[in-house]
Amino acid sequence: MESGEPTREVAVTETNPADCTPDHNCAEHEAEHEHGPDCGHEAVRHGDHVDYVVAGHLHHPHDDHCDDHGPAGS
Repeated sequence: MESGEPTREVAVTETNPADCTPDHNCAEHEAEHEHGPDCGHEAVRHGDHVDYVVAGHLHHPHDDHCDDHGPAGS
């Protein structure tokens, strides 16, 4: 599902932390890919920010990398 607005919410928990993970290397999209409205990934509210569902987990664009915020669930 592609959407510019979050379609659901995932709580910040131990399973879905809101931590910075600069060493996360996702092979599911090009390194140059930028998450945002109409990027092709489902937007999900996660605490005080928006993550994007990529290959079943939450990606959060952060500086020059994407943070891995855990499984997206359903």
